[in-house]
Amino acid sequence: MATTMTRPPIGRLRAAKAPTVLEDELPGGVHSVFVSRRALPLVELRLVVPLAPDQIRKPALTSVLSEALFAGTERHDRVALAEAIEGLGGRLVAHVDEDRLVVTGSVLAEHLQRFLELLTEVLTVPTYPEPEVRADSDRAADEMVIALSQPEVVARQALRRRMYAGHPYATPLPTPTALKRVKAADLRLLHQSLLAPPGAHLVLVGDFQAPRARGLTEDALGKWLRRKGSRDSDLAATGTPRPGPLELVARAGSVQSNVRLGGGAPSLSDPDWPAAALAGSVLGGMFSSRITANLRERNGYSYSPRSSFRHLRAGSSFVLAADVASAVTAASLVEIMYELGKVATTGITEDELELARRYVVGRFSFETATLPGLASTLAGLAIKGVGLDYLVKYPKGLIATTKGQVDEAAQRYLGPHGLATLVVGDPDIVRDQLSRVEEVVVRQP
Repeated sequence: MATTMTRPPIGRLRAAKAPTVLEDELPGGVHSVFVSRRALPLVELRLVVPLAPDQIRKPALTSVLSEALFAGTERHDRVALAEAIEGLGGRLVAHVDEDRLVVTGSVLAEHLQRFLELLTEVLTVPTYPEPEVRADSDRAADEMVIALSQPEVVARQALRRRMYAGHPYATPLPTPTALKRVKAADLRLLHQSLLAPPGAHLVLVGDFQAPRARGLTEDALGKWLRRKGSRDSDLAATGTPRPGPLELVARAGSVQSNVRLGGGAPSLSDPDWPAAALAGSVLGGMFSSRITANLRERNGYSYSPRSSFRHLRAGSSFVLAADVASAVTAASLVEIMYELGKVATTGITEDELELARRYVVGRFSFETATLPGLASTLAGLAIKGVGLDYLVKYPKGLIATTKGQVDEAAQRYLGPHGLATLVVGDPDIVRDQLSRVEEVVVRQP
């Protein structure tokens, strides 16, 4: 006998409950955030420090410092330090983004104090041994040779230069030669200014009582917190990119073209942000987006076209990306312009809004449900100066946003006339076809 099954209705969308946050300022001017999450016996740590404009403009130094930060202290060489951290069930790594250095760590909760003591060692008595620094800079240089050969890296650099002309964000990646020139003495000097306590943000999320963890942290990091220092890391706002002609970045022999369009976007604190996030998702931020349906499903021009927003300390941006075969570069750009123009002039449907709303709210809830995800989210909010009540306000804003608000955001931020356009490809193949669509300026990488 056949059985008929009825799918249950989808429940009402709700914002996740915000965690209880202890936010305080530690001695030395360190902004601290403690969140108790006791499901697992672990603690996640994020230490985020802002880069000053001159530090952003010298990426070779900050890049090698992030590699060599754990190369040794006065008490441990590199191997001994790694063994001490791993012996606690922990890990510590560092990386540099466009405008910040981030130390990421995790440890078994029972060993948190010793873990923080080892971090204090790294922050206060690093040695940066010359042989280790040389090895790190050589390895970074080798990796950069590979990175700069990748078309997506070339496209990312070119778009940043186009969108942020004159701003520190336009600084290109360091050259292999610049990386090889970095010396241990350079890093010791940079360490003193970059990793001073004032203006730093410390986030701990995990299996602890927040007030107790705060006291333990102040004790364990005491030597670092007492360090004198100052920080002038203010960045001028990025401003709005100027569209101008299509920029064709020459990459002779390339069999595909990397199409990029970029423009300004609302910040996380802007009332427009929830609506813009939903408009961007409908356009290209999820697999069922209009760009995917057009370029991938209908035309077969690109495997993974996508759009995204990027939020930095000095400004936010929107980027649409598609990697296409050289022969269909202009045709792909026409379809992209069509979708941008359509969403900016006719808006979205109620069905698209509901699908995007559930996707964006669900993704945000998922990202902040884990210890690493919540710690990284809180650290990102802190470095951008966004209130931690964003954890509640953002999903509630997404749920409350109307179709009219999304349509207005699409018109304001996604119209093709306001976006800078760039293509990385072989000029001999794509220049003529692109010139039939837009004015083209050819430049070298």
